[in-house]
Amino acid sequence: MPDNGKIGGCFEPAQAMAQATERRRHQRIQQVEAALNRIGAGEYGFCLSCGDAIETRRLEADPAAPLCLSCSRGER
Repeated sequence: MPDNGKIGGCFEPAQAMAQATERRRHQRIQQVEAALNRIGAGEYGFCLSCGDAIETRRLEADPAAPLCLSCSRGER
């Protein structure tokens, strides 16, 4: 009897992993699109929460970061 690609006879873990990967990919696309919109609006590089400039190192690490480090940590 063929296993039809099942790992260990179970399809659910592979499906759950694929679905989680797809959700993360979709979320990342939304983050990048939002960053592109901020660029178009002249608002890129500024925290959406406090309005301060987002640290250059943070934007280098994640160009789509919408918040400064303090706001992302909930410190403000």
